[in-house]
Amino acid sequence: MVYLFSDKVEVNSEYIELVKLSDERIEPLTTKLDKVKYVWEKTLPHRELVLGGLTIQTRVRGNNDFVYNPSEMSDGERVIFYLIGQCLAAPENGIIIIDEPEIHLHKSVQVPLWKDIEKLRPDCLFVYMTHDTDFAAALHEAKKIWLKGYDGSCWDWEDVPDVEGLPESLLIEILGSRKPIVFVEGENGSYDVSLYRAVLNNYLVIPSGSCSQVIQNVKALRTSEELHYMEVFGIIDRDRRVEGEIQSLLEYGIYTLSVAEVENLFCVPEVITLVSERLVRNPDEDLQSVKDFVFRAISSELDTQISLRVAGEIKFMLNCFDEKAKGIDGLSNALNLLTSKINVKELYNESLSLFKNAVEKRDYLLALKLYNRKSLSSQVSKHLGLANGQLAELVVRMVHNESGESMRKALRPYFGEFSSKIVIQNA
Repeated sequence: MVYLFSDKVEVNSEYIELVKLSDERIEPLTTKLDKVKYVWEKTLPHRELVLGGLTIQTRVRGNNDFVYNPSEMSDGERVIFYLIGQCLAAPENGIIIIDEPEIHLHKSVQVPLWKDIEKLRPDCLFVYMTHDTDFAAALHEAKKIWLKGYDGSCWDWEDVPDVEGLPESLLIEILGSRKPIVFVEGENGSYDVSLYRAVLNNYLVIPSGSCSQVIQNVKALRTSEELHYMEVFGIIDRDRRVEGEIQSLLEYGIYTLSVAEVENLFCVPEVITLVSERLVRNPDEDLQSVKDFVFRAISSELDTQISLRVAGEIKFMLNCFDEKAKGIDGLSNALNLLTSKINVKELYNESLSLFKNAVEKRDYLLALKLYNRKSLSSQVSKHLGLANGQLAELVVRMVHNESGESMRKALRPYFGEFSSKIVIQNA
């Protein structure tokens, strides 16, 4: 603060001398305190700094009746003022090192503030040391360095590599983890992602939205020469994939659930039984009620389910088009050969047989393997005396409390070939 006021006095004295020597109007000179005020108010547009001779006060913008002293500022207001002032006080052409630049700052102001401060000191090199991967990724133009470790005398570090097909923000998040990586479908905050994280608690679980994004992320990391040492996997819904596609994906470390969708995990027999016992109900009756409902639901939309499954098979077969074919004749022949192998009637009848077999033999596990309905767990809730949608919420709570190991043990078999990679205590 003393430095800023000293600069103000010096600049104002210089301005007075210039005015005395000139017959023309001279624009006031900008002090470092003026620069602090500008950036501070730009960052906090609802507040303004009131600069006095040797005092600084704050007020709500537009309210001239109430001002408060710096000691009454919030932590964020004080930190912003301090950071701007300290950077302005740095030596010319210096290196400014900022440890944890996000401290006491709301995420919405972190990057804009530092970019404005950098503009005030274009002569300086700014070095940020942070654990906040979002902050690091948001500085698009900056060079990123990963500090891998420190043995007490030397740092182990390397440049953050550029991995084709992988967003830098995601790459930075991955580099900071010492756990194996598992990409899954879904979004942060969803019950299915919460379930994945609880079951796969020895992994860094990263939701990637769609299955295609999971596949892209895993392939990008596994084919990266710089990151070949990382353990990276993907887990996706079975959906309507045929066995050939499932095995093909497995070659890239992408595993498929044993149920049609991750939401079906909430409805497997072992989970229904554990939930029913937790609610002090009759597990046998509840499981039977759930099974009856699922079989009725499949029967009521049989044609829709079969058609979607056949469409998925056709789509996979079309993806097998021979890309090496050349010329009009070559491409035409390759397409004709491919389409000649697609027998829609045969595919439809095969799927019809699968669904009918599940319903007629009351094969509940096969039904969960075939039936795609994202709302299934919500609809099943009422058969356990729960409100619509509460089943998934309860299962996630249970897997995080004393029932956790039992719930993980119940779910593990439904992770397909990835099951062997899931560690269960006392299993």
